[in-house]
Amino acid sequence: MSIIFTIAQNTFRETIRNKVLYNILLFVGIIIVLSVSFGEWSVFARVQVMNDFGLATMSLSGLLLAVFIGSSLLGKEIGGKTIFLTATKPIDRGLIIWGKFFGVYLTLFLNMIIISAVFGISLVVSGGEITLMHVKALVLLITELGIILAFSLLFSVLSSPTLAAIFTIGFYIIGHFNDLVGLHEMNDNLWLIPILEAFNLIMPNLQYFNIRAAVVQENPVGIVYVAAAIAYGFLYIAIALMLASAAFRKKDLS
Repeated sequence: MSIIFTIAQNTFRETIRNKVLYNILLFVGIIIVLSVSFGEWSVFARVQVMNDFGLATMSLSGLLLAVFIGSSLLGKEIGGKTIFLTATKPIDRGLIIWGKFFGVYLTLFLNMIIISAVFGISLVVSGGEITLMHVKALVLLITELGIILAFSLLFSVLSSPTLAAIFTIGFYIIGHFNDLVGLHEMNDNLWLIPILEAFNLIMPNLQYFNIRAAVVQENPVGIVYVAAAIAYGFLYIAIALMLASAAFRKKDLS
């Protein structure tokens, strides 16, 4: 555990100095602040738009952070030979993956807190108010971010940084369209049903973490749902990190 903590601490210090991090943070902050100018609507409609737009922006910013930092982290260290400082020591390579994950996740978590604070201030300025639903939405977004980051690290172990970024974006898109609505109405392609059902079980459904519509329409989301979604997310995070650890142990770093 101390090894994971040390690696996470060093990774956090490294990523917190990444200029891309602050560029994305600044860009997202400006967009959220500018959204206050939605003045042509009534206060109620403006608040609805702010909720929808703000939460969607936060979700996309999480994707960008995971793509530009998570997918390139291992690739840069392997290319620059800095990974040898830890990988050649008599420690389990899997611990490196877990340490890298927690270090980057802490960085992204803090950035999401900052972005959510900007969003909250903008929402209040627009005439809205911060509710428990916003807190639940933020918790689920941070959980989703953990899944995206974990799979981004997995892709970075298996491929180059560029391909890992592409795979991560594809993973995000597929994850938000991974449902079985209308599946059994495919009368002409019945052979696809078991394949799609198996795919649905393997791929995480990121829509579980999207309660943006409920926040906009002020529909309640129970704590049981939130707790179940968090457990679902942690399960996929663990699976992705275990797969990444297994692949990294076998990876030729020479």
